[in-house]
Formats: sequence, structure tokens, C-alpha cells
Amino acid sequence: MTISGPNASIARRRFDVERYLGRRQFYPFGVAVAASANLGMVVVIPCFDEPDIGSVLESLAACKAPGCDVEILVVINAPGDTSAEILARNAAAAHSVRDLSGTIMPDWMRGHVIEHNALPVARAGVGLARKIGMDEAAARLAATADCSGVIVCLDADCRVAPDYLARLQECFTGQPDCTGVSVYFEHPGLFESDDSISRAMIEYELHLRYYVAGQRLAGFPYAFHTVGSALACSMNAYVAQGGMNLRQGGEDFYFVQKLIAAGGYRALNGTTVYPGVRQSGRVPFGTGPALGRALEAGVEFETFAPQVFRDLAVFCKALQEATPLNIPGFLAGLPTTLRQFLDEQEFAGRLDEISVNVASDTNFRRRVFRWFNAFRFLKFAQFCSRGAYPRMPVSAAARELAGPDVPRTAPDLLRWYRRLDRNS
Repeated sequence: MTISGPNASIARRRFDVERYLGRRQFYPFGVAVAASANLGMVVVIPCFDEPDIGSVLESLAACKAPGCDVEILVVINAPGDTSAEILARNAAAAHSVRDLSGTIMPDWMRGHVIEHNALPVARAGVGLARKIGMDEAAARLAATADCSGVIVCLDADCRVAPDYLARLQECFTGQPDCTGVSVYFEHPGLFESDDSISRAMIEYELHLRYYVAGQRLAGFPYAFHTVGSALACSMNAYVAQGGMNLRQGGEDFYFVQKLIAAGGYRALNGTTVYPGVRQSGRVPFGTGPALGRALEAGVEFETFAPQVFRDLAVFCKALQEATPLNIPGFLAGLPTTLRQFLDEQEFAGRLDEISVNVASDTNFRRRVFRWFNAFRFLKFAQFCSRGAYPRMPVSAAARELAGPDVPRTAPDLLRWYRRLDRNS
């Protein structure tokens, strides 16, 4: 399709959204009212069996105005085999959203409910709920005059800082090449008591920050947090990367990988999301299940050994000098454990394939990192933990990675790593 004239870029964006929705939209849209002319941001909140949807809405309503209109799309969802009790709580949540939209929200904010309470059991989950909301968000932003805007992922048990919306808007408007952001987060109240849940949550959040810090120190381009309640992307990037996936857990991890590979991804550390602290078995992995396993085990949370990140650093440094003409030398210089893993992954064959399909050394390195992405590194870390580098208590690992002049207890280490993330 050829588009020309002064509004060519707008027409192109609108065409891209329409084409995406024509191929990837699963369900009819749930919001009947037209988007406002000044709409620039849509916050998508999945909601399944949530007893207190009002708190996150109150937190958003108390935010500083971002300079554009904002919509909150609450995706009330449930699989087709859901009990009557949960469906009743879903209905109460929907009623609460409609009521609060008309009472507590400022003039520039509107809340809408999208209800899907009989989703296919095999597909139902947070990935599908996010996709439903984000697809509709893209369509609503595409209907505005400049066909652009920001799609924000949040969860129903979160709270946000008062400058949350304003900082998001500043980030995307001030940096036009920004495709997406990971927003700084802190699980609240962890240092206020010494109960088992707080201790387990401190250790788990320390693991999350240690894991990203290790990648960052290694020079790995995928060193970003992938917390589903602390993400945002441009409408254009959402459509260009094929939308949200349907995973019932880890949907955020895989979606962010695609955004990072596309370029322009950032960490937004000038504001804060406060995710809820609770046990949950509604997804196969993530904060809720990890917290449950830690409480059940009754021992300190274990994480990957620091040597995993040292090997990653060798890989990243060696790749800086690698070219299609020196592949054997590149591979020979890697640590033994990493070479063993890469052999299992048939990396040499993939390198040969990449080398004949790139026009420059820079593109060669970029393509290698598309293959050795965050998921591949996670598989490497798991490979190491089964053999050469066993898992170790998270506080010991975090101290070893950071160096000698750091706190020793898990709470103080978490404070230290939070400051590291905030200032990264």
C-alpha cells in the first residue's frame, strides 16, 4: 500500500493497526463510547476474582494529570468453568469500576469495563486478558487524530506513585524512539514486619533485582525487569511486534523480549509501581507461586550462582569482537560450561546460518543477540544450576556479585539493590 501527502505517517499507522486487528483480534470490542480526541494513554488491568479493584483505581485517579486524556480498561475475565462465587465477585468488580469511574476520576480520566466471563478454558489466563485489553487500547488510540499513544500494563492489586502517569507520558513524548519501558517497582511494606511472608517476599524481590543486575554488569542487552504490572509500550510498537501473547504466565517476559530486540526499550526509574504482596496459584510461575514455594520450603530462597553472570560477561565481551570470519576463535574463547550449553543448543550451526545472511559485522552481532536472548540466557542459567554452578542462597549470591562493601542481611541487601536499580 502506497500512502503519500502531509498525513502519510498517520495514515500508515492507522493502516498498520487495522491490519493487525484484522489478523489478530479475537473478540469484539467491549467499549461502546468513542475515545476522546485528546486520548493519549490507555491503562489495561486484567481482573479475575479480585476483591478490591477500587484501590488501584483510586491510586490512578490520584495521579498528576499527564497532559493527555487517560482511559482505564479493566478486563473482567474468567474461564468457562469458573464457579458461581467467583463470577459473582467478578460482577461486583465490574459494578465497582463503573461506579468509581463516575465518582472519583478526574475530567481527563475515564474507566471502562470489558467483560469476558466464559473464555475457553485452555486459553484463559492473564496473557489472553492482557491481549484483549491491549488490542482494544490500540484500536482506541488509533481512532485519535494523530493515531498514537501509550499502552500501559498494570495489575488489579497494584498501587502507583502520584507522578506515575505524568512520568510515562514524559518518557514517550520526550523520546520519540522509545518503544517500551520497564517501570521501577517496589513491593510495599516488606520492612515493616518480620513475618514469614515478608521475609519470603524480600528474598524473592532480591532475587529479581540480583538477576537483572548480573545481566547488566555483564553487558547483556536484555537486562530489564519483566514484571507484567510494571510495563508500558507505544501503540506503534505493540502492533509492530504482533501484540501480546496468550501465555497463562510469563506473557510479560516474552513480550518484553520482542520489544527489546526491536530497539528503543528503556528502564523508567523516575516513578514507582507498588505490586501487591500475596500468595497466588493462578499462574504457573511468577511472584505468587514463587512466594508459595518459599513459604512451603521454609528455607532461604535460592538463586543462580554469580559465576553464571561472569560467563555471560565473557560471552558479551567476546561477541563485541566477533565477526562472521572468526567464528571458531569466538567459540574457543568461551568458558567450558557455556560451550557445553551452546553445543546442546546447536549454536555453531546457527552462527553459520547467521553469518551468510548479514551484510555487516554489526548486524552479525545483533542477530546473535536475537538468538541468545533473555530466554536463552535463562535456559543457560538453569543448565548451570543442574551441574557446574549449583544454586545458592540469594543473600550470599547477591553479596558475592556486589562485592565486599555491601550489607549482609537480606533486607539491607534489598535496599542496596533497589538503590542500584533506581540509579541504573
